[in-house]
Amino acid sequence: MDTKRVPTGIIGLDDIFQGGLLPNRSYLVGGDAGTGKTTACMQFLLTGLTQGEKAIFVTVDERPAEILQSATSLNWDLQKYVQEKSLVILDASPYFSGRAGAAGEKNVDLTRIISDLSGYAKRMNATRVAIDPITPLFFSSDSTVHVQENARLLIHLIQAHLTTTNLLAAQMPSRSNHDPTGSIEEFVASGVIILKLAPSNGQFQRTLSIKKMRGTAVQPAELPFRIVTDKGLVLDAQDHQPIVVQESVVQPLEFFELPKQNK
Repeated sequence: MDTKRVPTGIIGLDDIFQGGLLPNRSYLVGGDAGTGKTTACMQFLLTGLTQGEKAIFVTVDERPAEILQSATSLNWDLQKYVQEKSLVILDASPYFSGRAGAAGEKNVDLTRIISDLSGYAKRMNATRVAIDPITPLFFSSDSTVHVQENARLLIHLIQAHLTTTNLLAAQMPSRSNHDPTGSIEEFVASGVIILKLAPSNGQFQRTLSIKKMRGTAVQPAELPFRIVTDKGLVLDAQDHQPIVVQESVVQPLEFFELPKQNK
């Protein structure tokens, strides 16, 4: 039985994903600053909004007005959907108001954040959520192990309390050999998309790579893309066919007994 996919709206990418993402799961889009993560999030939500869906954009670093301005620069009118109440833009900065400097940094209450988000999603029957960026929600001054624990907890809370399809933007500096977000990729995200911006022949080229995608296997590749007014992220034409993989059904735990010995 085929599962109806959730289109991302990224031209060329949905063909690779056999129509889009698997519903009710969380996907990570990572990259350095300026690679197009926020654009990808807006594009994902706008695709649903134009189909009559409802959506939530959680902004952590930017103000809601700045998100609307960024959309306007691409000729996207998100303000219309805000007025129609089919799009809610939530400012997550108040959750960080109690955080002091690095020495006295307090942990963010992830349970409260996701509980509040779940309340909004249920009241408006939202089907899509984007969080941009997700990284500050689990960073702290503690060890990397603690960061990984927070990352796992955050994604598990999202999956437990939300019935939406979620796109989570994460800051992944390409210059760094240490990737503190690796725990999300390796253990809990249903898919990982990496965006890059690198110099090439005196110019800068944007590339998209699919690092992980449960339910659809693709050959490892860096696919060039552009950011186009009115369209957002657009993959350049590629002869790149996906391979559909049926997910295995999780079997319940079975009780193990030692073999009986003959008397």
